[in-house]
Amino acid sequence: MKTIIYKILLFNFSLTTFTMLNSQTIIVRGQNNGALSENFLSSGQYYYKDVNNFLNDFIGTWEYIKGSEKFQITLVKSTKYHIIYNDVGLNFFEDRINIKYKKSQNGNLIFESPFFDEPSFISENGQKLQGSFVDYGRVTVPVNWPSFSNLGVLHQGGEYYRPTCIIEKMPNIPNEPQRIKFKLYLENFTGGIGDPYKNPLYNGQPTLSIPNMVVMKKVP
Repeated sequence: MKTIIYKILLFNFSLTTFTMLNSQTIIVRGQNNGALSENFLSSGQYYYKDVNNFLNDFIGTWEYIKGSEKFQITLVKSTKYHIIYNDVGLNFFEDRINIKYKKSQNGNLIFESPFFDEPSFISENGQKLQGSFVDYGRVTVPVNWPSFSNLGVLHQGGEYYRPTCIIEKMPNIPNEPQRIKFKLYLENFTGGIGDPYKNPLYNGQPTLSIPNMVVMKKVP
């Protein structure tokens, strides 16, 4: 009898837990979602759902070609991804876009990134995606304060450049593939001595190792 009661209690607990995990309140970015509690982004009970399918038009592979060089990005939709960062009090769900990229030259693959650990791209209006990017071809090295200051290391090394990325839809041209504009911005910089994005390791090279501010066409 005790075994039966225990199984019933266990079943009820599991059912309750399952119901809680699947009963998030749906909200929409860029819209009036009514009065939300101050801690709604830390409650685990809210889900930014792509109810208007704004993300769908961005899904697929897009390419930019210049001479013998080809740059491609692949965008994939992640549904109900769980955003949880206990240290900063974030716990919610969201439909997002994940990204990877590859570079080729003369038909030979130079580099292909993995999909990033966390999909970061969101859209509030279906015209623009915004998220974060990783330039795997640029890694900081330690940068010291000027020697006269005796302050030692200003920036530690080993971190990839992580620009903000904005992807915008462009007007369609009849009988032509869809187009997007791909833009990267380095926002976290000092602008002065020891700017981590003006690393001496890359003197004489472009700040980023991948094309930027370019128009890309969708690959069929």
